[in-house]
Amino acid sequence: MKKALFLAATALVPALTFAQPATPVDVKNIVELELLTTSEAYDKIHNQGKTSVLLITGGTEARGPHNVLGGHTIMSRHRGVEIAKRLGNALLAPVVPVAVAATGVTPGTRTPGGYQIPADAFKVLQLGLIESLSYSGFKDIFVMGDHGGGQKEMKEAVDEMDAKLSPSGVHVYYINDFYQKTHDDIDMYMYDHKLPIGGHGAMMETSEMLYEQPVPDMYVRSIYKTVPFDPTGQTPEQWKAARDARAARLAAAAAGGGAAAGAAGGGGGRGRGADPNAPPRVNNGLTGDPHQASKDIGKDVFEIGVKNTVAEIKKQTAEKRGSGSR
Repeated sequence: MKKALFLAATALVPALTFAQPATPVDVKNIVELELLTTSEAYDKIHNQGKTSVLLITGGTEARGPHNVLGGHTIMSRHRGVEIAKRLGNALLAPVVPVAVAATGVTPGTRTPGGYQIPADAFKVLQLGLIESLSYSGFKDIFVMGDHGGGQKEMKEAVDEMDAKLSPSGVHVYYINDFYQKTHDDIDMYMYDHKLPIGGHGAMMETSEMLYEQPVPDMYVRSIYKTVPFDPTGQTPEQWKAARDARAARLAAAAAGGGAAAGAAGGGGGRGRGADPNAPPRVNNGLTGDPHQASKDIGKDVFEIGVKNTVAEIKKQTAEKRGSGSR
């Protein structure tokens, strides 16, 4: 009898589930270009004034046994949606899931799954995507990336396409603060909070994806609390000294008319330091300690990236289009 009642009750579960009223999609809140129809995209661009678009490159690469391969793309999409909403006049183009020099892409690698394209091909890809977006009616195209490899090529593509499209009223911008300033500020956040600094797949990425994942273990497996890692080879004070020295060099170069601070696109010393006394490599795609990562830290990390990007977009737009620009 009990078994019959149990079977009868479980048989009702799907019916009860489907009986719940469905919440229709509210198109006005969608900023992802790939989730709009052609007519919806046209209406947002040409009638609602959403003439700005974010073109963000993510990436697919090894980032430890605990973080999924698509971490760069996942974080870029989450940040991109929030950035577009805060700007108010922007949409998010589909995030590019491939970049230059991905971690773990070597012959006979023990960290499979990543993929990359050559730097020259990546630049051509950026040129084509920028031009495609200009055809849709976007007037301001903001290009940025979450991966160190390819920053130089993004900047070059932006400069070329801005020169080509500016006569028609379309401007293209390279937003380096999405990557470099955000990494620097987050490392300083870790320093101030006495948390592990830097590292690939470590505190920053693990915390942010813990904050962003909709269900446990979707982006970050629970083994992050104990996973072995390759040390960065830098103490917090060594990192701070290297950071301050780099900032001084960039400031001096900018004052002397040298290369702009945003043109470098490196990792800023985030990987393993050249320390001959460092322990043997773990070689699992993880550099740095993620053990103390948390959703609360991830929320702060996410907010730093979003705020930096929004501020830089507004700054550059005002410089090109006047102080009245949003």
